[in-house]
Amino acid sequence: MRRLVLFALMLFAAAPVFADEIGDVFYFDDTNPPPEAVMAATWCDGFGDGGITRRPFAGGFVFAVRCPGNNANYIEALVFSATEDGSAPTLMTFPLPGPPEPEANPQDWLSNIRWHAETSELGEIFVDDEADDWCRSEARWRLDGVPPVATLVFFRHTRDCAGESGWELVVGAAEDRP
Repeated sequence: MRRLVLFALMLFAAAPVFADEIGDVFYFDDTNPPPEAVMAATWCDGFGDGGITRRPFAGGFVFAVRCPGNNANYIEALVFSATEDGSAPTLMTFPLPGPPEPEANPQDWLSNIRWHAETSELGEIFVDDEADDWCRSEARWRLDGVPPVATLVFFRHTRDCAGESGWELVVGAAEDRP
């Protein structure tokens, strides 16, 4: 028993402890504020607790800054920097199907993000139960280059807010979903 306790203590003492880092994701807080340049690149302000993170992604670092949302969506603006310190940040934009519109297409935020690091792709699920037409959409973008440019590879939507039926595929194939 004594050996087991000593072994457990050695493991605990040897393991680094990061209160603000989980895996490759770094969580900014009051004692470790995000870079000012990153915050200046977006209209979002890190709304709420745990509102700003950084992770290595797509050949650099992506800072996710929480934006105001609703009960169904955790909305974040994504800012890319080639360096961990956030210098020379670029606000990432994401094209939607249809013609470009100054106010909405491309959009400068994603909701309920799915991170696919192995393919440098981002997915999102967006729900708007107050919409008059399409209530739910799913999309996926591939990121290429540095800074990365997002290319829409999958998009589908439905009037069924639960997402159980009525899907209309707009871009891509079913196996490409987020």
